[in-house]
Amino acid sequence: MHELTPDNTTEYLRKVGRVAPGDRVSVRELSGGVSNVVLRVDVDGREPMVVKQCRERLRVAVEWLARLDRIWVEHATLGVLADILPDGTVPKVLFDDRPEYLFAMTCAPEDSTTWKSLLMDGQADAGIASNLGTLLGTIHAEAPRHPALATTLADTSLFDELRVDPYYRTTARAHPALAPRIDALIAAMNLPEGRRTLVLGDFSPKNILVHGGGLILLDFECAHAGDPAFDLGFFLSHLALKRIHKSLQDPGDEPKYRALLDAFWTAYLDRVDDRLGPRDELTRRAVEHTAACLLARVDGKSPVEYLDARGREVARESAITLFDARPETWERMLATLDAALPSPY
Repeated sequence: MHELTPDNTTEYLRKVGRVAPGDRVSVRELSGGVSNVVLRVDVDGREPMVVKQCRERLRVAVEWLARLDRIWVEHATLGVLADILPDGTVPKVLFDDRPEYLFAMTCAPEDSTTWKSLLMDGQADAGIASNLGTLLGTIHAEAPRHPALATTLADTSLFDELRVDPYYRTTARAHPALAPRIDALIAAMNLPEGRRTLVLGDFSPKNILVHGGGLILLDFECAHAGDPAFDLGFFLSHLALKRIHKSLQDPGDEPKYRALLDAFWTAYLDRVDDRLGPRDELTRRAVEHTAACLLARVDGKSPVEYLDARGREVARESAITLFDARPETWERMLATLDAALPSPY
């Protein structure tokens, strides 16, 4: 595989016939990912595009290798999502190059910014959280009928490699007393075929672009046919972590970050039905995954970068409290998270 850089991408595009010899081209690397190189390509007189190529070694502090063919999981997932979501919600694939483990896609609008950056800047918009609840609910409700779930996306080995092992098993080793609970949670994700849906595996604020025309979802290399409760716990843990971080910075911000959790959850439940299983059972599993993902983002292989020592302590305490309390309803989960926040909450 020939690894692309901003310096050699133009030459590659000319070689494969995607850019004419006389075209003026500029290439720059986009930030935000740890597992791929993502390059924006601007060609005079044409709409910009993004070229994404896999890397075997992930850009984290510890050694973490991942299979290159995970990019074709993302490629397949983009096809599924294009079929079930409104136009423009995910990028459109323009071409792919399988020997080079890359594909090109449409570029987001110029005014796009990640929802993570807005949240970190104090902009906690419950309307965005609600829209995301509707989108994830639509994915979970509509995807089971798509044929890709029985073929390319039926393989869960990449999800195990990129999420279960570095997040859950690593965390279980760091917390031996919780290991049986985490092991049971891993086993419970092996749902019967009729209960599985498309699980994105990386549905988080850093992979959501906000622009004047709406939202764009990105990054699907962990996607698979599996348990929707993982997506819920993964996403809710991100909102809980932002709530902890901003509350410690400015206690006055706490209510608006708490409101994100409720707005997302309400919209999600409005969109799904009993095909995903009984609602109380889905809620219980989502709570358990929230606890596990919270703890994983402190003591797993990929901890969040923005929490200081106090923030990590609060996040760890919140997760362990959730494990201990075993709340079975949404209201009790929120109350448990409330109680774990520092005084005066």
